[in-house]
Amino acid sequence: MSDRDIYSNSTDDYGDGYYADDTEQYDPYITDGEYNTNGYYNQGRQPVGKRKNRKKKGKFKKIIKIILIILAVLILFTAVFMTIVLARVNYSSENPDHSVSENDGISLRSESGIENIFLFGEDNHSDGGHGRADTMILLTLDKNRNLLKQTSFMRDIYIYIPGYYYAKLNEAYAIGGAKLAVETIEYNFGIKADKYMVVDFNSFTDIVDSLGGIDLELTYDEIEYINWQSYRNKQVDTETEIDPDSFEYDYNDNDEYVANVHLNGRQALWYARDRDSAGSDFDRTKRQRIVIDTILSKLKNSDPIKLMAALYSSSEYLTTNMDAFTLLGEGFDLLSALRYERSEHRVPTGDNYYDVRNETGEALQIDDQELEKERLHNFIFNNTTEQ
Repeated sequence: MSDRDIYSNSTDDYGDGYYADDTEQYDPYITDGEYNTNGYYNQGRQPVGKRKNRKKKGKFKKIIKIILIILAVLILFTAVFMTIVLARVNYSSENPDHSVSENDGISLRSESGIENIFLFGEDNHSDGGHGRADTMILLTLDKNRNLLKQTSFMRDIYIYIPGYYYAKLNEAYAIGGAKLAVETIEYNFGIKADKYMVVDFNSFTDIVDSLGGIDLELTYDEIEYINWQSYRNKQVDTETEIDPDSFEYDYNDNDEYVANVHLNGRQALWYARDRDSAGSDFDRTKRQRIVIDTILSKLKNSDPIKLMAALYSSSEYLTTNMDAFTLLGEGFDLLSALRYERSEHRVPTGDNYYDVRNETGEALQIDDQELEKERLHNFIFNNTTEQ
């Protein structure tokens, strides 16, 4: 007689589907291998709950597997994309020679956790030589204080070019490119910088356009300057591409009467190069810092698609002495540094120079070189600034 016959035909203590001690219930109509409704197997089989747990574990494993596949695809896509981007970069073997300064007894200061990278903005050129460097900015990633710093060097500083002669700072770039420009700044200010990036202005416009443009506070004269340069360079057919009379103006924190204007890459470039609408080269370096700061802010809040578009469009116009692996690492560090607070500095500072006219034309002569050096060191290594 089978177990099923014993239980199914009983009408005594087992007839209602309970064991003798009334503590466990079985299903008298259950077929072999099934669970009863209270979670127990007849004839010593496992509870229903364990079978459900096995089903849940199976679903959980499937979900984990799908997530891992998606992550693997994303990692593979990122690796392929970054390989393509890095392959478009122009790599230079011209590294700054620190011995140029050290052989003359000049110590070059550096500190752990503080990374200095020179950024040069260069006019495009077709003769194979070095173009003009309208932008000379030292980017400092201060990981000790979570700060991203910009130091602008005025291109008209009258300064000693090691191995050559006294001239304007941008003359060093014209003679020996980024390598000599870095060596010149190291020699005169005692700041060690191993790495540099040279960005063609075409890259600048592409980055801004890939981000959908940028919004800046402009004066009436600045808007007219952008319009005039775009028209005289035959980039547009109208002298009023941006109508300065169509905006509402108000005073900003710097007591400037400005309007909020949206600019594309070409227009933003003319703004960054403007030294005619107000002030002088000092104002131009200030505008350059404003544009870079605005781009960094927009990169910080951009979605991955726009970020990748900016990386791809700019890579073709980038020249650096870093190898691909180092550049990739610095790129990730810079993306991480976008969340840092940002501060800025300018060389020379406001009360430590005077205008001169010499064989180079009009230039800026630093009054107290040691004081200027001290102020620069205080900004980079201690985050104190004096303009």
